[in-house]
Amino acid sequence: MIARLHRSIVIVAVAVWAAALISCGSTNPNNGRVLTGISVSPETADAQTYPNGQVTYTATGSFSLPPLSAPVTFTSPYSGSFVVDNPSGQTIATIVSTGTGTISVQCATGAVGNVEITASASANNGTTSVVTGNAQLTCP
Repeated sequence: MIARLHRSIVIVAVAVWAAALISCGSTNPNNGRVLTGISVSPETADAQTYPNGQVTYTATGSFSLPPLSAPVTFTSPYSGSFVVDNPSGQTIATIVSTGTGTISVQCATGAVGNVEITASASANNGTTSVVTGNAQLTCP
Protein backbone atom coordinates (compact mmCIF):
# COMPACT_ATOMS: atom_id res chain seq x y z
CA MET A 1 0.00 0.00 0.00
CA ILE A 2 2.80 2.43 0.85
CA ALA A 3 4.65 1.45 -2.34
CA ARG A 4 1.50 2.14 -4.39
CA LEU A 5 1.03 5.55 -2.69
CA HIS A 6 4.70 6.40 -3.26
CA ARG A 7 4.40 5.46 -6.95
CA SER A 8 1.25 7.61 -7.32
CA ILE A 9 3.02 10.60 -5.76
CA VAL A 10 5.98 10.14 -8.11
CA ILE A 11 3.69 9.90 -11.15
CA VAL A 12 1.82 13.09 -10.17
CA ALA A 13 5.10 14.91 -9.49
CA VAL A 14 6.49 13.88 -12.89
CA ALA A 15 3.27 14.96 -14.62
CA VAL A 16 3.35 18.39 -12.93
CA TRP A 17 7.05 18.80 -13.79
CA ALA A 18 6.41 17.85 -17.45
CA ALA A 19 3.49 20.27 -17.70
CA ALA A 20 5.66 23.05 -16.30
CA LEU A 21 8.40 22.30 -18.84
CA ILE A 22 5.96 22.24 -21.73
CA SER A 23 4.48 25.59 -20.75
CA CYS A 24 7.88 27.29 -20.33
CA GLY A 25 8.49 29.59 -23.24
CA SER A 26 5.22 28.76 -24.92
CA THR A 27 3.56 31.99 -23.86
CA ASN A 28 4.41 35.11 -25.82
CA PRO A 29 4.28 38.06 -23.40
CA ASN A 30 3.59 40.34 -26.38
CA ASN A 31 0.68 38.28 -27.70
CA GLY A 32 -2.07 40.78 -28.45
CA ARG A 33 0.07 43.72 -27.30
CA VAL A 34 -0.05 46.19 -30.19
CA LEU A 35 2.34 49.10 -30.69
CA THR A 36 0.04 52.07 -31.28
CA GLY A 37 2.49 54.97 -31.36
CA ILE A 38 6.14 55.99 -31.09
CA SER A 39 7.51 59.19 -29.63
CA VAL A 40 11.11 60.17 -30.23
CA SER A 41 12.91 62.36 -27.73
CA PRO A 42 14.18 64.92 -27.79
CA GLU A 43 11.52 66.12 -30.24
CA THR A 44 13.78 68.91 -31.48
CA ALA A 45 17.48 69.38 -30.92
CA ASP A 46 20.13 71.88 -31.96
CA ALA A 47 23.42 70.02 -32.35
CA GLN A 48 25.33 73.10 -31.17
CA THR A 49 23.96 72.65 -27.65
CA TYR A 50 25.11 69.02 -27.25
CA PRO A 51 28.59 67.73 -26.37
CA ASN A 52 30.60 67.19 -29.57
CA GLY A 53 27.42 68.00 -31.48
CA GLN A 54 26.13 64.45 -30.87
CA VAL A 55 22.47 64.05 -30.03
CA THR A 56 21.13 60.77 -28.63
CA TYR A 57 17.51 60.04 -29.51
CA THR A 58 15.30 57.54 -27.68
CA ALA A 59 12.19 55.79 -29.01
CA THR A 60 9.34 55.21 -26.56
CA GLY A 61 6.31 53.20 -27.57
CA SER A 62 2.66 53.46 -26.64
CA PHE A 63 1.06 50.01 -26.38
CA SER A 64 -2.46 48.60 -26.22
CA LEU A 65 -1.71 46.45 -23.15
CA PRO A 66 0.40 47.09 -20.03
CA PRO A 67 2.93 48.37 -19.71
CA LEU A 68 1.30 51.07 -21.79
CA SER A 69 4.56 52.98 -22.28
CA ALA A 70 7.94 51.32 -22.79
CA PRO A 71 11.15 51.65 -24.80
CA VAL A 72 10.96 50.44 -28.40
CA THR A 73 13.89 48.05 -28.76
CA PHE A 74 13.31 47.28 -32.46
CA THR A 75 13.34 43.52 -31.80
CA SER A 76 10.64 41.00 -32.68
CA PRO A 77 7.70 41.39 -32.66
CA TYR A 78 8.39 45.14 -32.87
CA SER A 79 11.15 44.96 -35.49
CA GLY A 80 12.33 48.22 -36.98
CA SER A 81 15.00 50.90 -36.79
CA PHE A 82 15.93 54.56 -36.71
CA VAL A 83 16.66 56.44 -39.94
CA VAL A 84 18.25 59.83 -40.56
CA ASP A 85 16.18 61.39 -43.34
CA ASN A 86 18.79 63.42 -45.21
CA PRO A 87 17.60 65.37 -48.27
CA SER A 88 18.27 63.70 -51.60
CA GLY A 89 21.89 64.16 -52.64
CA GLN A 90 22.93 65.76 -49.33
CA THR A 91 24.35 64.47 -46.07
CA ILE A 92 23.43 66.83 -43.27
CA ALA A 93 23.74 64.30 -40.42
CA THR A 94 24.95 60.75 -39.91
CA ILE A 95 24.46 57.97 -37.40
CA VAL A 96 27.35 57.79 -34.95
CA SER A 97 26.11 54.82 -32.90
CA THR A 98 23.03 52.78 -32.10
CA GLY A 99 21.81 51.13 -28.94
CA THR A 100 18.73 49.34 -27.73
CA GLY A 101 16.03 51.82 -28.68
CA THR A 102 18.51 54.67 -29.08
CA ILE A 103 20.55 56.33 -31.80
CA SER A 104 23.28 58.96 -31.65
CA VAL A 105 23.40 61.39 -34.56
CA GLN A 106 25.97 64.02 -35.48
CA CYS A 107 25.97 66.76 -38.09
CA ALA A 108 28.31 66.27 -41.03
CA THR A 109 31.28 68.63 -41.12
CA GLY A 110 30.20 71.98 -42.51
CA ALA A 111 26.59 70.90 -42.97
CA VAL A 112 23.78 73.38 -42.40
CA GLY A 113 20.10 72.49 -42.27
CA ASN A 114 17.46 70.39 -40.61
CA VAL A 115 16.89 66.65 -40.82
CA GLU A 116 14.19 64.38 -39.49
CA ILE A 117 15.07 61.43 -37.33
CA THR A 118 12.48 58.69 -37.84
CA ALA A 119 11.83 55.64 -35.69
CA SER A 120 9.73 52.89 -37.33
CA ALA A 121 8.62 49.55 -35.91
CA SER A 122 6.13 46.77 -36.63
CA ALA A 123 2.83 47.20 -34.84
CA ASN A 124 2.41 43.48 -33.93
CA ASN A 125 -1.27 43.58 -34.90
CA GLY A 126 -1.37 40.69 -37.34
CA THR A 127 -0.77 42.89 -40.37
CA THR A 128 2.24 44.56 -41.96
CA SER A 129 1.40 47.85 -40.24
CA VAL A 130 4.35 50.02 -39.29
CA VAL A 131 4.23 52.70 -36.61
CA THR A 132 6.52 55.74 -36.87
CA GLY A 133 7.65 58.63 -34.75
CA ASN A 134 9.76 61.66 -35.72
CA ALA A 135 12.13 64.18 -34.23
CA GLN A 136 14.14 67.00 -35.77
CA LEU A 137 17.85 67.84 -35.68
CA THR A 138 19.15 71.29 -36.53
CA CYS A 139 22.71 71.46 -37.79
CA PRO A 140 24.56 74.75 -37.50
